[in-house]
Amino acid sequence: MNNFSIIKRIFTTQISKYIPELSLTIFFIILNAITTAGSAWLLNPAIKEIFVNKNTTMLYLIPIAIIITFTVKGLANYGVKIVTIKVAIKIIKNIKILMMKKFLLSDISHLTAKHSGKYLSNFTNDVNVLYIALTGAVVTFFQQSLTLIALLVLMFYHDWQLSLLAITMIPLAGFSSRKLGKKMGKKVNLSLEASAKFMKYFTEIIKGSWLIKIYQKEQEELNKISLVIDEKFSTLKKVEQTRLGAGPIMELISAIAIATVVFFAGYRSMQGAITLGQFVSFLAALMLAYQPVKALAGVNIGIQEGVSAAKRIYEIIDQKNEIYHDDKAPSLKINRANIEYKNINFIYPDGTHALKNLSTKINGGSKVGLVGISGSGKTTFMNLIPRFFNLTEGEIFIDDQNINEINLNSLRKEISLVSQDVVLFDDTIKANILYGNSQATDKEINDACEFAAAKEFVDKLPLKYETIIGENGVKLSGGQKQRLSIARAILKNSSIILLDEATSSLDSESEIIIQRAIENLTKNKTTIIIAHRLSTILNCDKIIVFDKGKIIAEGKHEYLVANSDIYKKLYEKQIIS
Repeated sequence: MNNFSIIKRIFTTQISKYIPELSLTIFFIILNAITTAGSAWLLNPAIKEIFVNKNTTMLYLIPIAIIITFTVKGLANYGVKIVTIKVAIKIIKNIKILMMKKFLLSDISHLTAKHSGKYLSNFTNDVNVLYIALTGAVVTFFQQSLTLIALLVLMFYHDWQLSLLAITMIPLAGFSSRKLGKKMGKKVNLSLEASAKFMKYFTEIIKGSWLIKIYQKEQEELNKISLVIDEKFSTLKKVEQTRLGAGPIMELISAIAIATVVFFAGYRSMQGAITLGQFVSFLAALMLAYQPVKALAGVNIGIQEGVSAAKRIYEIIDQKNEIYHDDKAPSLKINRANIEYKNINFIYPDGTHALKNLSTKINGGSKVGLVGISGSGKTTFMNLIPRFFNLTEGEIFIDDQNINEINLNSLRKEISLVSQDVVLFDDTIKANILYGNSQATDKEINDACEFAAAKEFVDKLPLKYETIIGENGVKLSGGQKQRLSIARAILKNSSIILLDEATSSLDSESEIIIQRAIENLTKNKTTIIIAHRLSTILNCDKIIVFDKGKIIAEGKHEYLVANSDIYKKLYEKQIIS
């Protein structure tokens, strides 16, 4: 997407919505342009009537006129900024909502392909640069353009020959700003990339703070992030150097223009072709005119900054999903919650062949355990059921309904996930449990916690269900967090339960409590369990053994011990350990 397309898109999709409000800005901009030219024009009657004609009345009127002119100009400037900021905030809010909507609806494969710190950079640095461009560069363009036109009209009114001489330098200024603008776009993009890299490292340090301390890596991490900070500010310095580079060029162009005009104006004054008052007014208008010229030179640079940021923003907004919510698709109708995999092949975007020609059936209401060494395909097998990843080869059926052809919301409504990596929000215990069913009553919440063995520890807390648990439940133990996760799943009351090593990181006492809670959660539900400890799945209705992306055996525990060497080795290894 080129620069013009980006600018056109921002105008048609965002700015055009606020034309009525921006029309008031145009009024203020025109008023500012007229008063700026008026302040220069007043110098002519001031010199002529006060200093030459000694007009006593004008001695009082002209100073009053100057005060009124500058006051109106100040109010007009204020009006421009207030209205512009108001509209720009609305536009940025709209864009942030679009970004967040895209983020929430994006495929898991897209989200995991990019570091969270880079997303944070898009939401903060890129949006801030675009906001500055909208409130600065865009308004400056219109305001300074109209001011320049008004001043040129005044200059031509006084002396068209001098005016033609003066404006010969304007194309040179425009050419210089265009060159700097192109250079600026590249520098800004590098600066934004460096800011994203810094955000990435910064979020890593926050997440890994406990690990950093226990392994005494503070100095090592400081050295790493210091290099990133150096890179960030090095690129920022280059941006500012490019931006400020316009200053000396424009000052030189202005100086040459003004000096040339003064020389020829002096010559014409000696010829009697221009009066002192006209010359002073003309010179004031000329000097004022080069302020807009300099500002307009910076506008191109500012717009390039905004366009660079907008490109990065729209890369997120425009990213195409492979999995999407089709409201017109038929809803999933659960009968027994039978699940069938047919000829599944799955390859991740990075080329990893996770599942190979895989087929199996899971009876509704049964418990099925998945075993195999790390990387054998268990998690991928499970994640395909709620369509976290797009399946392109093979089919998965739930009660004879192809999950690729049914409404995504209706599919996920029937699935609950309890993982070893519990996700909780920095909110109350009640709010976190209600995530499973926002319409649940207090009694239903209480019952869910009782079934999940969570009520015991919740009742001991001073604020009970209103206790704030901190970021990702930092104020709770691992077992307590897991019990809240199970209570949340119980409240959802879905037909299919996915358990991803839900007890692997717990101590023996907590594991016993969680296992009881899981029994309550999975009763009469189709349950798929990825087990770290085989002891947790020995009583499953079926155990599926994975190896290198394939199902190599399936059946009950006793059958597999007798007929599967890989399962037998896994089982014996855990017994011995």
